[in-house]
Amino acid sequence: MTKAIIFDFDGTIANTKAFAYQVYTKLTDQYGIKQLSEKEFDHLKTLTLVDKFRVHDISIFKLPKLVRQARKTISMVMHEIKPYDQMIELLQLLHKNNILLFIVSSNSKNNILVFTNQYNINFFEKIYGRAKYFKKEKTLKKVLKEYNLNQEEVLYIGDEVRDIRSCKKINLPIVSVTWGFDDKDMLEKENPNYIADDMESLKKSIFANK
Repeated sequence: MTKAIIFDFDGTIANTKAFAYQVYTKLTDQYGIKQLSEKEFDHLKTLTLVDKFRVHDISIFKLPKLVRQARKTISMVMHEIKPYDQMIELLQLLHKNNILLFIVSSNSKNNILVFTNQYNINFFEKIYGRAKYFKKEKTLKKVLKEYNLNQEEVLYIGDEVRDIRSCKKINLPIVSVTWGFDDKDMLEKENPNYIADDMESLKKSIFANK
């Protein structure tokens, strides 16, 4: 039975994807990275993270600095970012069903709070921001320990391959949503527990596990 759900934020709850190209353009200007067209940028979602870096001919070791700068840049438009369709209604439904809700994200807690306050969805037990980009499992294990939860009682919901890999490292069930930053084919290759193409299929996946 599912007692708790851990959500990713960007590309899962919040449509920061709509502002991704804007953030990307600022980063390319600042770091002298090769500028892609919007169409070329959209194609990146079909590539692995390593291949994305190869396209730009930059070292993956620069990622932490780029992530920090991306957080700073996205903070300037957080008030414009919208939730995905029917997401608020789903969160309200889960809250009414007494399911503990958490957010674990590489984004900052402050950015996420701007969003949750704006849309009056302040019923998350805890928001864990600045999770390690490639080692989100460390923060996920922290949630389980702090709230005395077993993996079989928890479901993670995210939109990227790295989410699946982190969950598999600690045997945490995951629903991968296809409206975020990674392509559906890439997600399917990683064999998540569930794939959700829309909010209705996400809801079915959640309650199938309940």
